[in-house]
Amino acid sequence: MAEKINVTALKAELYSQKSVSVCNQLLADKKSPFGIGSAAAEAAATSAAMILLALGGSDGSDPEVKKAATDAETLRTYFLRLIDEEIKCKAPLEKRLVDGAPAEEIEAGYRTACVIIDEILYTCIMLAELLDRVSDKISPSAADTAAASVYFAKTAMHTVRLMKAYYSTKMNEEVFARTTRREPELAIEGSEELMNGLIAKFEAMIK
Repeated sequence: MAEKINVTALKAELYSQKSVSVCNQLLADKKSPFGIGSAAAEAAATSAAMILLALGGSDGSDPEVKKAATDAETLRTYFLRLIDEEIKCKAPLEKRLVDGAPAEEIEAGYRTACVIIDEILYTCIMLAELLDRVSDKISPSAADTAAASVYFAKTAMHTVRLMKAYYSTKMNEEVFARTTRREPELAIEGSEELMNGLIAKFEAMIK
């Protein structure tokens, strides 16, 4: 039977529009829906913002730089939206846990909760690929910012990895549990050369 819709719950609070100070307080509050998945999206949005800041020191008339800046801004606002989407995505799980729902329903809730954090993970790789396309156009004066942007993206990705590792321990279906844990590990391993190469490249410019 379908769950009853709570009309009041549809009036969702937009955490992406709150100040850094408020979000930081919410993250520290155990009772707040703002968790480390939201923090991962926030870190990813900060990474995109840093790319925009780094590109600000490049030739703004260059078509590749302009395209990268446009794409980075699109991803920045997308990551901010994912803060709210991540909170909404895990709401069914939290309700089932409170209600003491059957184990199979709780496991389904954990699977649903993975959807948005997966999006954060893979979009961070897109962000690194975007930066790689214009890495030769980054000014030495912005190299520290560009390198830091990659570190923030990596932080977001590893946060997702840790969340999915935890979620996997709550799943009874062995294959799905193993896949849930292993997928982000493989994605991180697959992007490691790209991301570490960007960091090394930008750090070498800081002289």
